[in-house]
Amino acid sequence: MLEDINTVIVIVMDTRDKGVFLTGGAQGLGRGIVVKLLSLGAKVFFVDVDVERGKATQVELQTQYGADVVFFQPADVSDGEQHKAAFDAAVSTLGAVEICVNNAGIMAEDKWEKVLAVNAGSHIRGSLLALEHMRRDRGGRGGVIINVASLAALYPKSICPSYTASKHAVIGFTTSWAMNPDHKDHGVRWCCLCPATFQSGMVDLKRLGDLDTDTIAEILQKQGFVEISQVVEGVMKLMRDPDNNGAILEVSLEKGARYRRRQVVDRDGVSDLVVVDTY
Repeated sequence: MLEDINTVIVIVMDTRDKGVFLTGGAQGLGRGIVVKLLSLGAKVFFVDVDVERGKATQVELQTQYGADVVFFQPADVSDGEQHKAAFDAAVSTLGAVEICVNNAGIMAEDKWEKVLAVNAGSHIRGSLLALEHMRRDRGGRGGVIINVASLAALYPKSICPSYTASKHAVIGFTTSWAMNPDHKDHGVRWCCLCPATFQSGMVDLKRLGDLDTDTIAEILQKQGFVEISQVVEGVMKLMRDPDNNGAILEVSLEKGARYRRRQVVDRDGVSDLVVVDTY
């Protein structure tokens, strides 16, 4: 039986002293994840395109948690060279990255190419960088890759088709890697987080679809917003659960945090899948 978010679980990944690389960490959900991980004893290297806010966040969190546990580097993760340089800097600074959270995202239907580059492209690139570094069959320590998608990855959304497409891509990429027959040798878990809409600076009503802003605002208000703290707890669950390779974890107002699907390559490394759906 799939456990509820509040069920006591065996934590096989202790976050203390683990090296974390996270994108989009200066505000909103990303910042919330960084703060939670620091409170649990992790060491976090985060990047963001907002240089001023990123530096301010670093100073604030270093004052609270220590200068040797949280680090910021400016980077536009739609730029491959900047993204790789930031990941390499994280490895150099932390010694190793064992948790990678690809969180950066934008919503701008009038700039669909940028949306795909950030929401899908950076998640793919970041995942591959992390996999190459983590995989045990090449000398790494193993770890977990968490790709932040959205409920828009599970349903069509008329107000933001390009954004929705980018999130569908994240689901397809992540779950496809999770079923790799060499998963056992890699020692890397792959997970997707699909939160409902939460309050953040990413939602700019003027840049969503062809509907007028009043209509979009009405739609968003009707569906409601989940608390960032709820979404952060979903991330923690994905990090800690031992048998969730290929997981899709939904966080919504109606159903809270629940697994929508988990697919597991068997422990002998055979590529047969067990798929569990809880729709």
